[in-house]
Amino acid sequence: MTLNKIFRQLLTILILSIAVLVMLFYAVSKNDRDLVVFSLIVMAVIVGILISVATRYHQHVKILQQLESMTTSIVNHQPAAPLFVEPSNPYKGLADQLNELQSRQQDESKSIENSNTELITILSSLPVGIMVIDSTHDVIFSNHKMATMLGKNVLTQVHPYTQDIRNYELLSLIDDVFDSHKSRQTEVRNVSDTSVTWDTSVLYNQLENDFHVLVIIYDISDLINVKQMQIDFLRNASHELKTPITAISGFTKTLLDGAMNDKKSLVEFLKIIDQQSEQLASLVQDVLTISHIQNGNNYDYKVLNLQAFIDSELTSYKSMAAGQHVTIKNNVDDGVRVTADSNMLTRILRNLVSNAIKYNRPGGEINIDYSANDSFWQLQVADTGIGIAQKDVSRLFERFYRADDSRTKQRVSGTGLGLSIVKELVDAVGGLIDVKSQRGVGSTFTIEFPIVTEDDDSTK
Repeated sequence: MTLNKIFRQLLTILILSIAVLVMLFYAVSKNDRDLVVFSLIVMAVIVGILISVATRYHQHVKILQQLESMTTSIVNHQPAAPLFVEPSNPYKGLADQLNELQSRQQDESKSIENSNTELITILSSLPVGIMVIDSTHDVIFSNHKMATMLGKNVLTQVHPYTQDIRNYELLSLIDDVFDSHKSRQTEVRNVSDTSVTWDTSVLYNQLENDFHVLVIIYDISDLINVKQMQIDFLRNASHELKTPITAISGFTKTLLDGAMNDKKSLVEFLKIIDQQSEQLASLVQDVLTISHIQNGNNYDYKVLNLQAFIDSELTSYKSMAAGQHVTIKNNVDDGVRVTADSNMLTRILRNLVSNAIKYNRPGGEINIDYSANDSFWQLQVADTGIGIAQKDVSRLFERFYRADDSRTKQRVSGTGLGLSIVKELVDAVGGLIDVKSQRGVGSTFTIEFPIVTEDDDSTK
């Protein structure tokens, strides 16, 4: 029953009530008792009908209010309780449709919310900084990586992007995109505690009636450092190769020009050529060793008696140590067993012992010690030499690096790759190397090797 029908019924009841009242007044005026009783009975029936119609009217109004409230909730994408009406109610079909619409909207809203949550999770876990700026220059989204790269806690509420970004190059790039409505991409340098380089893309995203600006920054400092290391390596390698080649070529030409007829000069020049040839061969071998390590290596792990192994390796350094008046002490206890690749351990030990002899002082000592725990075992080579300046310690394992103000004064020959090879070998087997040094006191190199279990005690 609709409200129009209810209004018509109420109007009819009102007209009948007026008629009954007129009849009642007439009966009272004529003192017609039977007519008065009849009029009262009719009036009671009308009142009952009126109450029934009024009740139905109130129910209809209530249902209409609920339908209106539910419609408003649907329009505003707000949850609302389903509306249940009697099957005979004329609004039953409308209520069911609204209930279905509300259910679908809730399902879609939940699906969108889950998708947004997944998207935010993905964006937050990306190794790139992401920031979304709306057309009013306010930040509407920023992931954790962006905050880390900017070195600032980015607020979750909407705020101007200039509140977070302090880098002039990046600010200028974003402003340019806002002005030109064209995407830009470039490298941006950021100098704070350390200098880093960002590969920065500022994308202009046109929407239906608006636009957003998407800022994506990726830290490429490591790539640039690797590239620079490659350039430095080629430059240094070329320089190191040029020196012996120039010497060999120069002395050879001198001999061919007639110096070979002078027996004294011939012997002297040939010794120099031989020395430079050995230097050149050593350099090439070291470069090949580094390349071999980086390309992967199969290590043959075997159980070694460490004391006997070290004693065997030190045999070839007796004359070198005696010439420098340096004493080498193997403090490893007899019976110590380690599982390691003998070739790898030989290269490490020879490089460290050779350096300890070269950079020691006359009458100095070299001590080789061993220690272990449940996770790793340590090999320590300590000398009483000239030591290394603290500013040089951090660069000690760089290829071709030499500490000019300390070690080159010794005028020690070498390729400058020995410690680089040691570092590459230690890294390759998952170990760690540490250096402690003091000028005029000496240096201590400590290497930690991971314990190899019986399952790993095989060719790898």
